[in-house]
Amino acid sequence: MRKKPAASVAALAPVALAVAALVGSGLAQAEDTTLSTVEVRAQQAKDMPTEISEGYTPAGITVGSKLPATLKETPHSVSVITRQQIEDQNLTSLDQIMAQTPGVSVDLSGTGVIPAFYARGYPVEYFQYDGLPVQTGGASWSQPDMVMFDHVEMLRGAAGLFNGAGQPGGVINLVRKRPLGDRRFTGSLGLGSWNARRAELDYSTPLNSDGSVRGRVAAALDKRDSHIDYANSDRRSLYGIVEADLGASTTVSLGAGYQKRDWVPPMMGVPRYADGGDLKLPRSTFLSTPWTHWDFETTQVFADLTHRFDNDWQLKLAAVSDHETSDLKYAYVSGAVDRNTLTGPRILGGANAYDNKQLALDAMLSGGFNAWGRRHELVLGANWYDRKANSQGGSLPGFGGTAVDVMHFNPADYADPGDVSWTSDSRANTRQHGIYGATRLKLADPLTLLLGGRWSWWDVENTNLRTGAITSSYKQSGKFTPYGGLVYELNPTWSLYGSYAEIFRVQSNLKDESGAGLPPVVGANYEAGLKGALYGGKLNVGMAVFRIVESNRGVQVSPTVIDNCCYASSGKVQSQGFDLEAAGQLMPGWQVMAGYTYNTSEYKQDPTNQGQPFRSIAPRHLLRLWSNVRLPGALNAWDVGAGLNAQSSIYSEGGSPAIRATQGGYAVASMRVGYRINPHWNLALNVSNLFDRRYYTRLGSGGFGPANFGNVYGEPRNVQVTLRAKF
Repeated sequence: MRKKPAASVAALAPVALAVAALVGSGLAQAEDTTLSTVEVRAQQAKDMPTEISEGYTPAGITVGSKLPATLKETPHSVSVITRQQIEDQNLTSLDQIMAQTPGVSVDLSGTGVIPAFYARGYPVEYFQYDGLPVQTGGASWSQPDMVMFDHVEMLRGAAGLFNGAGQPGGVINLVRKRPLGDRRFTGSLGLGSWNARRAELDYSTPLNSDGSVRGRVAAALDKRDSHIDYANSDRRSLYGIVEADLGASTTVSLGAGYQKRDWVPPMMGVPRYADGGDLKLPRSTFLSTPWTHWDFETTQVFADLTHRFDNDWQLKLAAVSDHETSDLKYAYVSGAVDRNTLTGPRILGGANAYDNKQLALDAMLSGGFNAWGRRHELVLGANWYDRKANSQGGSLPGFGGTAVDVMHFNPADYADPGDVSWTSDSRANTRQHGIYGATRLKLADPLTLLLGGRWSWWDVENTNLRTGAITSSYKQSGKFTPYGGLVYELNPTWSLYGSYAEIFRVQSNLKDESGAGLPPVVGANYEAGLKGALYGGKLNVGMAVFRIVESNRGVQVSPTVIDNCCYASSGKVQSQGFDLEAAGQLMPGWQVMAGYTYNTSEYKQDPTNQGQPFRSIAPRHLLRLWSNVRLPGALNAWDVGAGLNAQSSIYSEGGSPAIRATQGGYAVASMRVGYRINPHWNLALNVSNLFDRRYYTRLGSGGFGPANFGNVYGEPRNVQVTLRAKF
């Protein structure tokens, strides 16, 4: 098992410095009861953090174009989960955020415990931190704590202009908390079902008399058991950032985030009957062992510098270094259950150790220019990304397939086998860099044209670290990714738009009949819609129709695959549908987030699956609804919220002979009651799965079919009580 690197502790130096500076500043200023006047930095509304705007509508977004814009000016489907909504729904991790985001479905990976996010039928393969892309791994596996972030943006559709390679479903942008212009403190204490305990602290303050240097620290401690026997989680998070104005035109930031999670997960879920039927086991069933664990440690260090020129242009340099290690030692039950004999399942086990390092850099120049009697905007930039992912695999003595009775399974019967026998050690090096440009051209008062493009270079190399042999390598040079959009403003409230965007995905392991690698898969997103900014922009609404066509997909053309040969790049799939969304303030004190997505997918060209659904685990109908309202008059200290997440049926099919498992459509309700004790203290009760709906949140999948393992029940009804303070 890999040791945790000492570098992860050293990387927290910026956090330690920030804490020391904040404490020192607080002590110094405490000596004088009259605080010096602090000048709040001028800040464009489009860049305002959502914790300041206090609602469900952001002032603006940058995901998708890097040119600050309102939602109405953006020719894509974008959803934003603001800080206010995060607190109202008590959302503490990324998977909980995505489960409330319109157009996004949350599945669990083959392990049955790691969330995977799908938009428009495709997995989300890349994340962004303040617009800087990194590959899934750290963000998707460890699920970053929301104490570090102001809000989360979700762009649905191809996002290759700034990300380069990836899937065409969309991209998630996590926007970090930044130091504020004045001194603020927030904190919370929470208790909930299954012994859930959570504490948060967040402090922002100027570090000198004129506010030109500012700092912020945030921390969270989250411990909880589970509705599943033996399962539990212990997560600790620490975040710090210092921001300084180097004169009137230059701002620099340096920060770090650290998260450690010790986890006993319910590995691989539960099996089913051999015909795909539901075993109807208790939702508390744990078909693993008490010594199973998956422990994560993630350190992220980031820095950025922004320089504003006199001519309305600015240069921004940004960097992020992400280092994640995780150790997994596990046992699980696999095997379909015979209806007559109740036999079939066996207990298996193994171990893995992961060490994932990522470094991302971005340089961007943006600004406005005059031409043809109008004002236009332009962004030019380049980014570079490098990822080194080491992976070890091992076996456990005594866990090679002993028969078990899942109806009477006792996890305590299986002792820890001790040391792992490591059998594999590999490294995947992925490097991508590119140059990009985009412009927003004002063709007429109501008409805006957006054009952009990117050239990408991609290089991946896989190495067997036991032998030193390079097992595979692939390069893609100068791949061009186009982008275009048109926005027509009908009036100050409504706009029409259309857009086209591409992204590519390498097929590094597939070869054609000549032995050459296949060209990249190309995902093209076609979208048109209507957007509105009602009530002076306090309520944003949108309607969009979309179609994604993925071409050049590798399909097998030889009866037997040897050394990844032979395939042809003739496969094509299609996903299409429409989105409806509303987010913001219906009237003073009444906030709403609502989204409905209709989506179908189909194999358009495929020798095996022609005409079949491409993503059967993605629901055709998906509804996300949440509303919170402050009561009027004498009841103004109270606010109430209610929500509904609903989806149509899904299915998973596989195995030999093929069987199908189905989860019918279901709806899960939630509610909230809040009481404002005084302007600084607030008490809230949140109830999830209000009517205790029993359903599968995931169906097993893969070559063995859905009956062997991987079926996961949704959480039963649970209650959380949270006390929040804001000063």
